[in-house]
Amino acid sequence: MFSKFFKVVLLFVLALSFNFSHADAAGTVMWGKTELKLGQIGKVTIETETELVKLESDGSLSIVRVLKIGEEFRVYSYKSNHGGLYGVGGGSFVRADGHVKYETPSKSKLALLQQMGENPAPVQPVKPSQPKPGVGSGLEIIPGAPTSYPNCTKMKEYYSYGVKEGHPAYASKHDRDKDGWACEKN
Repeated sequence: MFSKFFKVVLLFVLALSFNFSHADAAGTVMWGKTELKLGQIGKVTIETETELVKLESDGSLSIVRVLKIGEEFRVYSYKSNHGGLYGVGGGSFVRADGHVKYETPSKSKLALLQQMGENPAPVQPVKPSQPKPGVGSGLEIIPGAPTSYPNCTKMKEYYSYGVKEGHPAYASKHDRDKDGWACEKN
């Protein structure tokens, strides 16, 4: 009985920490082991040892070093030469082949990053039981809040005054009067 209770509590703590792990107190947006940065289009995770290369002026590639399994790198650009190259900054590239896994960030992480860029102060989560004092801009993002809701009742647990068009949680199905606000308080 005790071990079952312990497992439930542990699972709850893990789920709670997962919900708040993508934005820390310093105002960063974490994506796996990598901090998401403005201008980043994706990331690569090294799945088997592969080479970090530089693209020389004559179009050839030179090896900088060998990358280890599990390392992650931000991707800022893509070039189609040499079968595809992911630009990881500093003029260095990783080949787009079976040795790496390429991923793009979620819309909610990009929206949070954009908001933090516009407002460098750390974003503090608002608990559903404590509604915001006033309507606000309708574009505030609560870290850990879902980005889609089955109905307005569920959305108002997080955004008591609704959200404005452009917010990651905005859905036209929740904007009945088509005024650009979903689930607004009447």
